[in-house]
Amino acid sequence: MRIDEKRMRLPIKVGMYLLSLWLLFLLIFVNKISVDICFECNFATGHELLQILGANVLPAICVALLFCSFCCYLWFRRLINGAQEGPLTILTIEDKNSEHLVFLATYVVPLVGFGLDNVRQMVNLGITLALLGALYVRTNLFYANPTLSLLGFRVFNVTFKSGSAILISDSVLEKDEAVNLLKLDRNVYFATKAIKVPREDNTRRI
Repeated sequence: MRIDEKRMRLPIKVGMYLLSLWLLFLLIFVNKISVDICFECNFATGHELLQILGANVLPAICVALLFCSFCCYLWFRRLINGAQEGPLTILTIEDKNSEHLVFLATYVVPLVGFGLDNVRQMVNLGITLALLGALYVRTNLFYANPTLSLLGFRVFNVTFKSGSAILISDSVLEKDEAVNLLKLDRNVYFATKAIKVPREDNTRRI
């Protein structure tokens, strides 16, 4: 049987990559924002707002990227609300949530140490993020997203009678449990718990 398929397009994969970097963008925003706080002052005029924006180009870019990643997350939520097929029974299961920490420690945390005091350093960071993004998208690492982990999603490496797969789920899955699947990309599926598994469903193929 062919599992219902909704391939993640390139824009949403890029968006999921940006979502995985939310901590980096937030730290850059906090470290580089330059705004004088005055509780007794009048509201800034349009000209003054432009001056503030000009002095905070990098924090403004971070805010824009955070907004784009949030929109892509909403798109992802809409994508996984589609119809699932199955059910299939999990024969073996391995928790892969540690990959969130590996991605965070390997890619995100080292980038916090980038100096961003001049244009050259900012360009270096931009090139580094672009290269990491290309790797992230081409290798389908969108499931190893620390932000998804914080939002309650889990990653599992499972095997069915018909083969193995990587499952993203907002539920805790266990061995011998029945799941319905929605294909996101190569060997990566969104899974929800199934209510009942007819015996013949164990022969269905992904």
